[in-house]
Amino acid sequence: MSSIGEPTEITQSLLDSLNVEQGRDENKANLDQLGGVERLCSLIGVDPHTGLTHAQVSIQRSRFGDNTFPESPMSSYFELLLASLCDFTLVILIGAATVSVVIGFLSHPEDGWIEGTAIFIAVFLVSNISAGNDYSKQLQFKALEASSAKDERTSVFREGSIQRINPKDLVVGDILVLQVYFLDLKRL
Repeated sequence: MSSIGEPTEITQSLLDSLNVEQGRDENKANLDQLGGVERLCSLIGVDPHTGLTHAQVSIQRSRFGDNTFPESPMSSYFELLLASLCDFTLVILIGAATVSVVIGFLSHPEDGWIEGTAIFIAVFLVSNISAGNDYSKQLQFKALEASSAKDERTSVFREGSIQRINPKDLVVGDILVLQVYFLDLKRL
């Protein structure tokens, strides 16, 4: 169990100590050592009866940043092309094309290279089509994620009322309103 001491202001390290992944008991102990939820609210500057004000939301956002995950980088077309060329079947075809070109050129110098070259062209086309499809899927998935994220809503208690906001607009100190839905199994 880590020691928090008597902090006089809220810091990122203090918040991190209250939210250790898979550390429910440690998180609770650290919160109790801090002085409980009331002390945490006091340090953050939020009134648990009214929530944050719009001015406090702006201050918290500038202090702790946005509630967003860093965007994962997309693979480039070249990376996808190299990955498709590493396919076992295509590696075998590249090897067969190389052998075919060498043997064909040695046995028939004027046109023995044609079969091997045709295999190389087929491998080139298949790998580029595969990379193009994968790149297109990445772009579509990214657009779908962005569209889905715009429609998400969560309930928070701000300025004395429950408001529905996008999760990316959450800030440190927001009081989330959790809703429980019961399923009547007898009706099913």
